[in-house]
Amino acid sequence: MQSALKKLPKILQFGLVTLLILLGFLLLVWSQIKPYQLNVNGETIRMRTIAFHPRDLFGQAGIPLRPQDRLSVDSNRFDLAIPQQIRLTSARPITLTTPNGKEEILTAELIPANIFQEAGIRLFPKDIVLVNDEVAQLDRILSPAEPVRLELIPAKQVDIYIGDQYQTTLFTQKETFQEALEEAGLDFNENDRFSPSLGETLQQSNKLIVTLAEEVCVTASQNEICGLSAGETVAEVLADLHITPQHLDYAQPTENDPLPTSRKVTFHQVEERLVLQTDETAFAYSYKEDPNTQLDTTSVLVPGQPGIEVWRTYERFEDGTLLTSTSEDPWKASDSRDGVMGMGTRAVMQTETVDGETIEFWRKVNVYATSYHPSTFGDNARTRSGLPLAKGTIAVSAAWYPSMALQPVYVQGYGHATIGDSGGGIPGTYWIDLGYSDADYVGWHSWTTLYFLAPIPAWYPTVLP
Repeated sequence: MQSALKKLPKILQFGLVTLLILLGFLLLVWSQIKPYQLNVNGETIRMRTIAFHPRDLFGQAGIPLRPQDRLSVDSNRFDLAIPQQIRLTSARPITLTTPNGKEEILTAELIPANIFQEAGIRLFPKDIVLVNDEVAQLDRILSPAEPVRLELIPAKQVDIYIGDQYQTTLFTQKETFQEALEEAGLDFNENDRFSPSLGETLQQSNKLIVTLAEEVCVTASQNEICGLSAGETVAEVLADLHITPQHLDYAQPTENDPLPTSRKVTFHQVEERLVLQTDETAFAYSYKEDPNTQLDTTSVLVPGQPGIEVWRTYERFEDGTLLTSTSEDPWKASDSRDGVMGMGTRAVMQTETVDGETIEFWRKVNVYATSYHPSTFGDNARTRSGLPLAKGTIAVSAAWYPSMALQPVYVQGYGHATIGDSGGGIPGTYWIDLGYSDADYVGWHSWTTLYFLAPIPAWYPTVLP
């Protein structure tokens, strides 16, 4: 091969050598064209190219790199064997808001706690971080490449002292001392004293001083009430023991005095009572016909009202013992007023099922029923109306008969009938006498109901005599 090459003209030799060198270089370049997979903020870009620096790959993909970007390899390192998979987390602006103000940083970090650490901000227990105005965990992984607003709501610090002795420190997001203690599970007696009060709003840094309650006793009405109190005055002690002075009540020592060293108080209950005794004066009712009210019922047209007389007595007690009692002469609180009752005069047709039969009636009355038959009268068994005495003819009192003669009625347990006779009746009692023939006579001595059947007569007594 070399002898054949030497036989060629030198220019051809040079050209052939150059061609071989160029072909070798092309083969070298071709060997560097490789497939690459770029993971850019979670998105995959695939490409086939030649590159000797990782930065070149991102430049060919149109992705500029910044110093704050986070790359899985050194972006500036020359390498003929660049990894075929490269991960890029792009830096993006982070707005940090704290009680001290706002600042912006450029970072590729994805965890909020690390971002605050990069910014030189220290975190404490119970601190709250808001990511884009929403509460988030400190180790939450944020989405890459997107601008983020982080806000720090630092926990409030509460240093707790029992008297002058430091006990512990709490960190909390609660608004008041009370809520902070409940959150921490710290339980104090309800009568312990707190400075500031437990209802006060927490500041960023706080000091709570607790004065523990001790036993104290109050004698009231010969009873001794003991309990725990951290009060310094008698009034505070009474309040802790739920003893509330009313009006003339008083304590020894007085409420404004400091609690004595014996931690004992005497409490006196003083009560003034006004005792009212009343008596009613009588009133009367008059009656008048009321065409708007149904027959045999009443209505109140004008309500009656009794008069009131009042006696007043003033009594004074101390610890349950009556000390004084003073009475006044009676006085009239109100006059009596007579009332007016309305007697119903309006007859209204009604229906009712009696003895299994539906009847239509305009009046019904509870009556005491007896019975009679022709043999009672010997040979003269005629009725006042002239109707024969048999079942279906009844008698009413002589006071009823003139207005009720020959009216159709229905008697519960007896049946349909006509008022055709009168009798002496039973004084003070609504009464009827049920007629029978001698053959079907049934003896009655019981209460029943008398129904007056349609039609309604042109005139009827509004009040039965």
